[in-house]
Amino acid sequence: MKKAIFTAPFKIGFQETEIPSISDDEVLLKVISIGICGSDIQMYHGRHKYMTYPVVPGHEVGSVIVKVGANVTGFQVGERVSVEPQITCGHCYPCSIGRFNVCENLKVKGVHADGFAAEYAAIEPRFLHHCPENMDFDLITLVEPLAVGVGSVKRSHYEGANIAIIGAGTIGNLVAQSAQALGAGSVLVTDFVDGRLDFAKACGIQHCANTRDIGLKQAIENTFGERKADVIIDCAATRGSFMSAMEASRPSSEIVITGNYKEPMELEVPRIQRREVSVIGHMMYVREDFADAIRFLSEGKVKTAGFISQRFPFDDFDKAFAFIDEHPNDVMKAVVNIGTY
Repeated sequence: MKKAIFTAPFKIGFQETEIPSISDDEVLLKVISIGICGSDIQMYHGRHKYMTYPVVPGHEVGSVIVKVGANVTGFQVGERVSVEPQITCGHCYPCSIGRFNVCENLKVKGVHADGFAAEYAAIEPRFLHHCPENMDFDLITLVEPLAVGVGSVKRSHYEGANIAIIGAGTIGNLVAQSAQALGAGSVLVTDFVDGRLDFAKACGIQHCANTRDIGLKQAIENTFGERKADVIIDCAATRGSFMSAMEASRPSSEIVITGNYKEPMELEVPRIQRREVSVIGHMMYVREDFADAIRFLSEGKVKTAGFISQRFPFDDFDKAFAFIDEHPNDVMKAVVNIGTY
């Protein structure tokens, strides 16, 4: 089989290897599609703080089971599955209370360990989630980023809340749609790119605003009035987005950090303390978030028509990353089609 490997910044190679054998406690996946994530782009650029080369990327996976180990129960050949890529220790305190997304020894397949940019992969069933048999494999690649969105919203007091999301890219869009599906009161998504906001409107997101000229604070006041935002979720992860979130927060607001920051930010502690603003970190998801994501997709509560903006064959894996670099505002979700089924 063939697999793709990041060997150095801006360097992607292919390697021919044997199809993995599986133990009695594993299944063999045939990988059909993988999505390219913002963290994959950081790895490609050599700017991901927590990975080392070489590594096989890919953690947004649409796959089918083609072989089942003798001891495996609950999974059968031919079933479509999504993969939860977190590798956890299971014995640290966060793991013991179900917060394995912040395991003290957390690793992620496709970042710290080999991922799924390969034609086949052997894996333990504890990483898998069943998907409906009629769910398109490209759509299954959206389960993982949607789970990020679900987990992000759940870090806040979201029920009935006014929620403002900074950034209308893939994660920001899915955060906003997750907030609506989970029962937020009113949802605003902001961006500087009109095309992303137009797509957000097409996805049914309640309020969309370009903050290039008016700023986040004014957009929030225009949308929510005197109550302003109960929750601000930062999916842009820039110095400007962080400062805007702090400025736009009102006393008792919650700011959830979901975007993947590349460098430290200044923190105005007195503003947080005296106004009781809560700054909340968010990391990935737990299993329940995956289940919600699959349910929202299968029930049509999250709109995905047009979400896959580009498709590339596996042989053009390197060209996919080059295209994203050259056309960042034209990409919502690029998918690499690795196999057929």
